[in-house]
Amino acid sequence: MARPGVTREQVFDAADALVLEGQAPTVVAVRTKLGGGSPNTIAPLLAEWKEAHETKRADTLPPLPEPVEGAMRQVWGSAWKGAQEQLEGEREALATARKDIEKERAEMLAEINRLDAAIEQAQSETRKTAEDLESERRAHDQTKAEVREAKAIAGEREKRIDDQGRELAEVRRQASEASSKHELVVRELDQTKRDLADASEAGERSEVDLQRARAEFAELQEQRNLVAAELKEAQAANERLAGNLDREKETAKQAKVALDAGGKKIEALERALEEERHMLREAERTAADLRMEVATLTERAAHVDELRQLLHQVQPTAVKQEAQE
Repeated sequence: MARPGVTREQVFDAADALVLEGQAPTVVAVRTKLGGGSPNTIAPLLAEWKEAHETKRADTLPPLPEPVEGAMRQVWGSAWKGAQEQLEGEREALATARKDIEKERAEMLAEINRLDAAIEQAQSETRKTAEDLESERRAHDQTKAEVREAKAIAGEREKRIDDQGRELAEVRRQASEASSKHELVVRELDQTKRDLADASEAGERSEVDLQRARAEFAELQEQRNLVAAELKEAQAANERLAGNLDREKETAKQAKVALDAGGKKIEALERALEEERHMLREAERTAADLRMEVATLTERAAHVDELRQLLHQVQPTAVKQEAQE
């Protein structure tokens, strides 16, 4: 498709400007002068300018003087027959060359357009790959942050588990001491009961001893109740701490599973990042190769335009010879 704004007048003006600058008005030169435009649009307009330019130059030639024209007719008549066959062959060769050049030029222009589209697609893919790479990098950073946070939480929970383990051991020690103390009090209480029973039956103790024994019995009974309450509280604390410890262990287990999953996710993201980087490098190399091909074809197109210009320069002579024939 033609670039909007590229007109016949612009192509003609650009060609005239190139001629004034001493440059050959090729398709590439005109396109550069205009700052863009499709070669498919510029080429036929430039061919039209060249035909008009050649016709104008031929029209401005002064007429041939009559004496010279008569002498030249005699020379021309003798040379015409000998050169006719050679001219016919050259004419056919020029026509064939012109067709070949036009075909090659059309093919190169089509290839340039195809490569332009391929470069655009490669650049689009490169941009998409770069965006995907940035997205993967952000996801990778987010996952690493989550893993760091999970590690911190797991470390804190492990510390809490250790603290609760020590607290549980202390409670169990206290429970064991309370149990031993309870057993001792129970034994003393049983002994006091036996002593009271013996004193009552034998009547050997005084009333004061009996009252003291009863007071000691009551005190031991109270100590037994206190020790039993302490033992019950220690057992409850033991059960509570054991339950908390089991829950913390389960939480730590889940945190470890999350850490393992996060590590695997980081590995997968790192592999994906490496693949995206590889794809980006491949896309950049492909775009560079395509740009090199376009530059090569552009040079060839410029050469074809020069050959085309040469054909246009040779064509008026052949036309003039046919007219005189």
